[in-house]
Amino acid sequence: MDQQNNNPTPEKHVPTEAEIARLEAEAAAALQRSEAIPRQAATPEDAVQAKSQSKTPPARSDFVPYVDDVPEPAPTKADAGESVEDDNDDDTYIPSEMEKRIEAMTPEQWKRWQILGGGAVGIAIVICLFAFGQELATYGLIVAALLAIVLPRYLERAWRQKLNTARIAMIVTMVIGLAVSFVIIGMRNGFSFRAQ
Repeated sequence: MDQQNNNPTPEKHVPTEAEIARLEAEAAAALQRSEAIPRQAATPEDAVQAKSQSKTPPARSDFVPYVDDVPEPAPTKADAGESVEDDNDDDTYIPSEMEKRIEAMTPEQWKRWQILGGGAVGIAIVICLFAFGQELATYGLIVAALLAIVLPRYLERAWRQKLNTARIAMIVTMVIGLAVSFVIIGMRNGFSFRAQ
């Protein structure tokens, strides 16, 4: 047997978007005035109960309803930037000693220093590849990769200058160094590259 509910409840009113927005705006306005939030009465009994509760103390002032049209609070002195010392620390940039030296150089001097530095790093990379020996060859390869990849990026960020000339000088020095070491190793083995 089907059991049906003999006491059907009356259908409750489902508010529309416009009604929800109006009620939220009324609630926000009431909270700003430190008044109780007006409630919508569904039945006459609820209306009587709502009028009796309207004399209750105001709602919490720290409660903020979910609405989009709540006005922004008035700006304070701290927002306007008056006599705030902690916020000013992030605004001013103090260049490092090396940055001051780089800025004092002429473009020709800066290019010369980049070529010298890139050449020195290129020589260091070639030395790392061949001087560590067979037992430590992996560590030499890791150090060489760090010198070739990480060092220029770090210096660019630290000095706030592009090091394109230094990178080109490093690559040219590495190619020349690898060619020289190839010739030296070939001369030692009689240019015989077969495994023995």
